[in-house]
Amino acid sequence: MKIFGIGANYQPEGETRLPGEDLMIFPKQPTSLHSGNTFTYPAFSDHVVYELEVVIKINQTLKDATPQQALESFDEVALGIDWTAKDEQRKAKEKGWPWTFAKGFDQAAFIGEWLPRGEFEDIQKVDLVFKVNGEVKQSGNTGRMISSFEHTLTYISKYITLTPGDLIYTGTVPTPGPIQKGDHCGGWIGETQYLDFKVV
Repeated sequence: MKIFGIGANYQPEGETRLPGEDLMIFPKQPTSLHSGNTFTYPAFSDHVVYELEVVIKINQTLKDATPQQALESFDEVALGIDWTAKDEQRKAKEKGWPWTFAKGFDQAAFIGEWLPRGEFEDIQKVDLVFKVNGEVKQSGNTGRMISSFEHTLTYISKYITLTPGDLIYTGTVPTPGPIQKGDHCGGWIGETQYLDFKVV
């Protein structure tokens, strides 16, 4: 199983952008995957940030996929959190190093239950909300993505073959922010809550 994320994939307020020739794609490690009712704050970081995202699961092999092949390559989705250790990311950026530890630490790919894609009229036009201690911290609509699901998959498959079970974290809605131990977090698609956990 491979896990990929995409950075900076939502339109800034008041702007309309098209995907460029290159997308900001990064890997997360299989040991990053975590679900349940708790997220363990990593001991090595003092600045972990939440990033609420729709996650898609690949159900077929994709190599140099067309947009239509990419669109037909997943039938399950989930709500997830792409956790980022911002202090580690900053140090890596300063050295010109990859974000291996900032994005790939244990539990850094939080995920909820898998849902049939057919439950949603169009998963690329749904509202997403993330709350911390009952307060809305992130909100947006997947219709504001710069790179659509199929565009992201065709891009990745130019370089790396995607296989059944691979996961794609498709980018976070505005605006990521810091988390603290003891916080109670929840994530929604539309009016339905799919994430409910505590930071420990």
